[in-house]
Amino acid sequence: MTETTLHIGIDFDLIDNQAKAWVYTSNLEFTDSQLADIEKYAEVFLSQWDSHGKLVKGAFQILKNRFIAVFADTEGDTMCGRAQDGSVKFIKELEEILEVKLMDRMLVAYDNNGVVEILPFMELRNKIASGEISKTTNFYNGLVTTKEEFLTDWERPIEGSWI
Repeated sequence: MTETTLHIGIDFDLIDNQAKAWVYTSNLEFTDSQLADIEKYAEVFLSQWDSHGKLVKGAFQILKNRFIAVFADTEGDTMCGRAQDGSVKFIKELEEILEVKLMDRMLVAYDNNGVVEILPFMELRNKIASGEISKTTNFYNGLVTTKEEFLTDWERPIEGSWI
């Protein structure tokens, strides 16, 4: 299967750099069938996702067949708690539909010569300490909170990061 980047929702370039961002890491690589399901369900979700009675300018990106990035541009308005809860509920529903883990924040992804590898956080730390994984290795920072951080800090070297 080839690596896929899917863009669902409004044009990513139209989303403000201060838009909210959430990145979810899958414990398993998505299959073609799962990618089709994500696209189908995300389109429905985005058509109904609202905050303070206004439709959220939202977008999903599926990256490297492992990550789901969600962006919400509320045009300067704060996003209501119900809208944020709705996006989390949607991701939990995707976990069940796809039979993958997306909400496990203890899993960390890194680039191993072009292949995305997933490890529990402590195992990654141990492999860095033992030299099995270099500090110059890129990892995928699931803690970004804005589109701007996503663009500049999502894929970055381990050295100098929170890890």
